[in-house]
Amino acid sequence: MNPKRILLTKPSKNYKQYIHLMITETSSDLHILNIVKGRLTLRKKTTNAVYQQYPMEEALYQLEQLSLEYQAKGYIEEPESILDAIMIPEDRVLDKAKWHYEGDFPEDLTKDAAYTATGMFITWLIKNNWFSEEIEQQFATEIEKVKKKQLTGAEFYRKCLDGVFSTQELADEIKPFVNEYLNIQKDIYAAEDYVHTFQGVGLTFYHVANTWENYDLIEPVIEQRFKEFHSVYE
Repeated sequence: MNPKRILLTKPSKNYKQYIHLMITETSSDLHILNIVKGRLTLRKKTTNAVYQQYPMEEALYQLEQLSLEYQAKGYIEEPESILDAIMIPEDRVLDKAKWHYEGDFPEDLTKDAAYTATGMFITWLIKNNWFSEEIEQQFATEIEKVKKKQLTGAEFYRKCLDGVFSTQELADEIKPFVNEYLNIQKDIYAAEDYVHTFQGVGLTFYHVANTWENYDLIEPVIEQRFKEFHSVYE
């Protein structure tokens, strides 16, 4: 590696902490030591930079000392190419209630039943604080009610999201998992986990009652999928 540039990372549960040390040469006798800190996920890099000026030899010394200091804290040196591998998440619509009630929908049910399955997943997101800061602030009252079981995720889906669920409302860190788990082509959540969990509970997929007792059945299934997904990248 270029001794004037060092990337150090330390794995955490859902992301990597990183320190990127770089020396920028200038036309003067002073050089700039760039100390960039942040977090890395598969789809996002956060950045917080500090710049310090030193004579060239002092800049190199400070870079080496900082590298040793962070390695003593558990950081490891990695190639800078891992920064180039980060992909920006593409926001996508994952579900719309009308896709269900305007399709092959049981005549004996109201439209509310079209919100139940995705609503249970939304409950899990709310309980784990995976919505974006904007959504958390805009619907703080409703989110608190879901956490206190005074409002279901399906009701939140209908009232606050207007029956349209997309990754745009989510924190970037959770988007890779959600895009994989609720991918329409793979349909892991709905066609596999949801159907298997509630097999025999109702006449159809849509007959599963929107109750907290039913949510308690699907929650550990989602949790297990989440752990399996992230175990690959830890």
